[in-house]
Amino acid sequence: MLKHLHIKNYALFTDCNVTFGNGLNILTGETGAGKSLLIGALGLLMGKRADTNIIFNEQEKCVVEATFVDLSPKICHYLRTLEGFDMDSSSIIIRRELNPSGRTRVFINDTPVSIQILKEVMASIIDMHNQNESLLLLDSVKQLSLLDDYAGTQSLGEAFQAQLRNCSRIQNELKQLEAEEATARQQSDYYSFLVQELTEANLQEEEEETLEQEIQLLQSATEIREALQLSTEQLYNQEVSAYHLLSQSLGVLQKVEKIDPVIGMAVDKLSEWKEGMREIVYHLQNLLENVEENPERLAFIEERLGIYFKLKRKYNVKSGRELILLRDNYSQNLERFSSIESSIADLKAQLSHELQILAEIGLNLEAQRQKFIPDLEEKVNTLLKEVGFKDARFIIKLFRNTADTGLLLLAGEQVRPLASGINKATFLIQTNPGLPAGELSAIASGGEVSRVMLAIKSVLADKSEFPVLIFDEIDTGISGETANKVGAVMQKLAKAFQILSITHLPQIAAKGNHHFLIFKETLSHTTFSGVRVLNEKERVVEIAKMIGGDNPSENALRSAAELIRS
Repeated sequence: MLKHLHIKNYALFTDCNVTFGNGLNILTGETGAGKSLLIGALGLLMGKRADTNIIFNEQEKCVVEATFVDLSPKICHYLRTLEGFDMDSSSIIIRRELNPSGRTRVFINDTPVSIQILKEVMASIIDMHNQNESLLLLDSVKQLSLLDDYAGTQSLGEAFQAQLRNCSRIQNELKQLEAEEATARQQSDYYSFLVQELTEANLQEEEEETLEQEIQLLQSATEIREALQLSTEQLYNQEVSAYHLLSQSLGVLQKVEKIDPVIGMAVDKLSEWKEGMREIVYHLQNLLENVEENPERLAFIEERLGIYFKLKRKYNVKSGRELILLRDNYSQNLERFSSIESSIADLKAQLSHELQILAEIGLNLEAQRQKFIPDLEEKVNTLLKEVGFKDARFIIKLFRNTADTGLLLLAGEQVRPLASGINKATFLIQTNPGLPAGELSAIASGGEVSRVMLAIKSVLADKSEFPVLIFDEIDTGISGETANKVGAVMQKLAKAFQILSITHLPQIAAKGNHHFLIFKETLSHTTFSGVRVLNEKERVVEIAKMIGGDNPSENALRSAAELIRS
């Protein structure tokens, strides 16, 4: 429950502390005293947008802090799953600060957290209802959510959402492949031509480099032969060749090599040169025999290199290796194009299977909802009588979300699955016998919608985990005995929840376990608002003022006392 609320420098609340109790906490006050400001401060704590205009003293920061105690084990377990703060007990302290500069900071148990974490935490602790919040009841999504709360479909709903995400993933993959197939159909002829052209060129690894070396030899064959022939003649074949002269010099030195070691070393070196020269000449002679002018071979190589040159220029690459790479890539693309059709067929089969599973979960979810509708209708109708709808009849209509583009075919209808399942819900009400039932949005007034919401919340009391319910003047538009009945329902509901109710009706105020007065006063030319708890005598006077005005009569005081005792 909400144990303590501290508001500082928020609008007219300069420094306000309120300690609430269990059960039904009633808040009353004159028009303009600050009731809406109190709700605004709580809204700030729930993560709503902060506006620096609400700061009372522009030199100081605005602070709203709430202490919640005795939270249920389920809520505590959920809060401990959230990241960013520690929680060791069943209590939690939440604070939001707003600086004059507009910067806002949030703390949970004195640890800074994000606005998103604040919203998640407060959404599990407080359920706030005012005229605007009750209008959410007119929304079909909210109506289905309330039905699910009663039917206990959480696990089925989560399973449906998970399966819907799975189907959406497959569907997205299928769309992507179909888009690729459309592109492939446009490009396949072009790629086929490119692959054919590069394949017919019969490109080979390292062929270009080998041919470039060979053409250099062929183009210089005459010059190379003349050089080889002259060098072999001078080195070896002539009568007075370099080899012959070296052999003569070596023979002369060998006769005296033993006389001087230096000569012996020279003989050894010259012997090596002689052998080396003979090997060189041997290789040059072999090369000479193989080098010949070959116009036909030269023409062939020039043609092949011309093909490489033309293709490199066309495809804007620098080597034959890159051409081969392009050819292989284009071939792979063609292979992928041919496999897309098979992949699409596989994905369609997979999607069909997963959609069948989705339909089964959706039908189970629908059956669970249908099962609980009569019971929910009966209980709400019983409570509607208690809050002043004497002859009203509450009806829940559950139907499938049909659409021409629906993914699921159920009983001959195309159904478009939603995150909440295959259904939509509409709450209908028949306010008078003999008149047709209609949607709440068309039949009920704002006050009537609020009372329907109160009835539904009361029915859902044992299925909800919200420790704090806040009602902000949802009793607008009612009076007399109806107000007394609404107060009785809220009093009963307060046995399951802590309720904070801002009201202007004495019948409802008299049902409270605790009564707080929101007041406004001026001191030293400064107007500020505050909240104080009323004792029993003050409470009688306050309710009497609600009955008879600022100066209540003895009759009004007696009526107030009777209301409290009733």
